[in-house]
Amino acid sequence: METTKHRFSELSWPQLGLLIGGDGLVFIIFALLGRSSHGLSDEQPLLAAVRVAWPFFVGWLLVAPWTGVLRQHPPLRMIGLSLGTWLVALPVGLLLRWFQLGRSSPFSFALVTFLTVAALLIIWRGGYSWWMMRRTIS
Repeated sequence: METTKHRFSELSWPQLGLLIGGDGLVFIIFALLGRSSHGLSDEQPLLAAVRVAWPFFVGWLLVAPWTGVLRQHPPLRMIGLSLGTWLVALPVGLLLRWFQLGRSSPFSFALVTFLTVAALLIIWRGGYSWWMMRRTIS
């Protein structure tokens, strides 16, 4: 029983890479959605989205190792850990964004950022965890 639980919670390097890569994609999608909703267009929209997303993704990566969110968990636990991690990572991302822009962000931006990324993390990490759990059981 102990072996199965341990094997289920540990991710291989490729699985960890996929999980972190998906996390990065979440932050880029958030930035693309935000720029689109404000009618912002660039010659290189992906590069512009990366510039918006990087402070939040780096904040996520700084917090994630300490919260256990980089391990495999059942879907509901993964979602809960992801939301808790995002709640702590958001202020780190906002601070990095402040350094990037030289100014703070309004509360409304922080709130919309939190809610949008939280929804995307629920979809991505919940789906990933469900898929991994099904693979482990089979």
